[in-house]
Amino acid sequence: MIRAVIETKAGALAGSLALAVMALASIAKAKATKESTADRQGLEQAERTWVRALETGDARLLETFVDDEMSFIGPDGQVEDHDAYLAGYRALPSMGVKVQKIDVDEMKVRVLGDTGVVTGHVMARVQMHGDTIVENVRFTRVYQRRGSRWRMVAGQGTRLAPPPDSAPGTQK
Repeated sequence: MIRAVIETKAGALAGSLALAVMALASIAKAKATKESTADRQGLEQAERTWVRALETGDARLLETFVDDEMSFIGPDGQVEDHDAYLAGYRALPSMGVKVQKIDVDEMKVRVLGDTGVVTGHVMARVQMHGDTIVENVRFTRVYQRRGSRWRMVAGQGTRLAPPPDSAPGTQK
């Protein structure tokens, strides 16, 4: 009889323990989902800020999220550090370059702990000395969480061939 009571209590304890473990796992999953959603939103906001900075010609806005350790590989294969990357955007007006519109699509955001990876496609309409050109680029940008903010630490762009219906120099 005592053995039956002990087995019953042990079974009840095991069942309670299993429920507690499942409850904790559910709470952890909900917290991870909430954090992941907030992280994704933060990275998407950083990408929108990048677009706004280029469309408005505001290099100082870029400085708000480009990390000091940032490195970038441009569509031409040139490697730029933080200073060169920002200097390139600061120099656009003096070079007669104005970004008219940037469209981002096919964006995929991944959060890997304190690292965020964003990939996608950009079509940028740029006016250069009166001519409008289209830059068709696939990109990867890597962000690192610094406190509560995401900072861009690396980027790479690959220029794609122009759309078939546009001739070089007359792209629309």
